[in-house]
Amino acid sequence: MDIFDRQNQVGRFLALAFGISWTSWLLAAIMPSLEAPLKIAGTFGPSSAALILVWPHLQERRELLSRLVRWRIPINVLLYASALPVAGILLALLTVRAITGNGAVWPEPMLIWLPVVVFAYIMVFSVVGEELGWRGLALPPLIARHGPIKASLGLGLVWAIWHAPLFLLPGDFHNAIPPFLFAIQIVASSVIYTHLHLASGGSLVPAHLFHASFNASAGLFPVLPQTRSGDLTALWFAVGTLCVIAVATVFVIRRRVRLSASQ
Repeated sequence: MDIFDRQNQVGRFLALAFGISWTSWLLAAIMPSLEAPLKIAGTFGPSSAALILVWPHLQERRELLSRLVRWRIPINVLLYASALPVAGILLALLTVRAITGNGAVWPEPMLIWLPVVVFAYIMVFSVVGEELGWRGLALPPLIARHGPIKASLGLGLVWAIWHAPLFLLPGDFHNAIPPFLFAIQIVASSVIYTHLHLASGGSLVPAHLFHASFNASAGLFPVLPQTRSGDLTALWFAVGTLCVIAVATVFVIRRRVRLSASQ
């Protein structure tokens, strides 16, 4: 499949992913008794769309699915993907405490195995539903046509818009987060996903680890306004920290591209 066919495939992927997800979330809003399973079904829109598109094509299907189990990755990439969200959020919370003297830094006392359960739940019922689509099917052709930085920013913006209906669902945790701040976080993190994609030779393992660690850390550490009586200071600092990391990552990506071009 040439680059133009892949670009058309990205367009079809986005139409399918948005259609599956937004329809599921709309149904969740009008059928409260089925809200939980419908929200999960919506989360699986991107991966479902990717599978629908590649399933008739054996070679594409094998290539995409093989990236889910591509474990020959530098250990530092795996550690970076897993630890960065924890370190970034902790740094933001410590900074807020140092500046304001207020606010919790550490999670509430919990059973030692609970973080593992939270991580696994998020991985199975959220992350698996997204990454096969966003970083699996959509990102490679976007990088091929637009370069890694523009691809990151463009896909990040689309990814942020994809979340929009969740801000309208009563009781969803997105309700307490300013949409603009959430969008900044999504676009900034998209740059890091691209770095992980390039550093791992296209493996989807680091993206899954980073996504699950990011969401689990945000849920366990007291960074969201729901855990701070509505105060957004910690979240602003966390997003600011992420943006600084994303800017630094841009230079890392550009250096990688230059080195690759010179070889």
